[in-house]
Amino acid sequence: MDDQKQKNENQNQNNINQTIVADEKDMTEEYLNNWKRERADFVNYKKDEAKRMEEFVKFANAGLILELLDTMDDLYMATKQVKDAGLGQVIKKFEDLLKKYGVEKIEVGGPSTGSGQVKFDPMLHEVVSMEEGDPVKSPDGDNGARNIEEVRVGYTMNGRVIRPARVKIIK
Repeated sequence: MDDQKQKNENQNQNNINQTIVADEKDMTEEYLNNWKRERADFVNYKKDEAKRMEEFVKFANAGLILELLDTMDDLYMATKQVKDAGLGQVIKKFEDLLKKYGVEKIEVGGPSTGSGQVKFDPMLHEVVSMEEGDPVKSPDGDNGARNIEEVRVGYTMNGRVIRPARVKIIK
């Protein structure tokens, strides 16, 4: 009977050990899954931070460039008053420098640029006045508020508008 009792006791101990092992396996698996989830969250966080930093660096100079654009406007006005090749070269050099930093003019068209008509885009243009006039009919037959004249040059920086073009609409 002692043998039977010993066997039962061993069987009970074996069952308890198996239960403990199964519980420990479950806990280990849970810890591993939690670690993997946290690791993935951390990797995603690092990627997001890298993107934010890239955006920050891309537009960190926007304030300075906006101030320089006021000087650029003064140079454009000066060329309207005085036709000087040297001044034109300075403007060209200034434009090349701005382009190097991702700054580009917003094309408007109209009489000041001689390129004709451009559709008004509220994301790119800021209306400063509207005038009645004789608008040129567009190729698609629409003669609505499509003839715009540039009053002040607008700029984008790395694809984002940093200063909308001020325009006059001729209806």
